[in-house]
Amino acid sequence: MCDFWARIKVKKSRLDRLVDGLVESIAGCRSSDSRSIEDAYDEYWSQLGIRNRNLLCEEEPDLCEKIRTAENLAESRIAFAKH
Repeated sequence: MCDFWARIKVKKSRLDRLVDGLVESIAGCRSSDSRSIEDAYDEYWSQLGIRNRNLLCEEEPDLCEKIRTAENLAESRIAFAKH
């Protein structure tokens, strides 16, 4: 687990701050049609220092759930903003 401090940072971060960061990353993705939302997620988590989300989910399911919740809330916020 070489992303130890990044995991601590995500654990201590408030969910709304993670969602805000993801929304910004997705918005950047939308301005560049060549990137998918998954690419935006990967870029955001990578910027925070998370190197391998699959491994993280195996090792820390609770943290993985927090990340998935943040991603779902970010997508919901963007979908709501469109309407």
